[in-house]
Amino acid sequence: MRKLILTVLFTLLASGIFAQGEKSWYPAYFSKDYVVVAVNAHTTDEELLQIRKNILKYSMIRFTNFDVIRAADGSIYFLSMEVDCRDGYSGKISHAFEPGDTTYYGFVRDYSLNTYKKPFFIGNLLSPYSGINHVEEYIATKQEEDKTE
Repeated sequence: MRKLILTVLFTLLASGIFAQGEKSWYPAYFSKDYVVVAVNAHTTDEELLQIRKNILKYSMIRFTNFDVIRAADGSIYFLSMEVDCRDGYSGKISHAFEPGDTTYYGFVRDYSLNTYKKPFFIGNLLSPYSGINHVEEYIATKQEEDKTE
């Protein structure tokens, strides 16, 4: 019985640890209220291509510059991104990913009409200033609504 309880507890802890690393908006999220693009050191070329296609398909936002330099192991070493939302909001970032860096860099464009006053953010999406917590709440609410329908 003790082994069973320990096995179940370990399984729950392990699944919780792995779930924390996955983001529902990674590598990109598109809706009428939010556009989120996120890149980390492990973003693949296929994911980057999909981001570029979906930006063109689902939004008026355009990349005016987007470059990555990969390390010998295939991970992204350096990211440079310049974004024009074509509605007055634009920005650019550059970031060098160090080994073990688990940050997400990108942008959030908030089109919602809420009380949160941060319509555009570009930079470290895990920063408390990014507003990503509002996006995560929105996505969770949408997923719950989809389950009840």
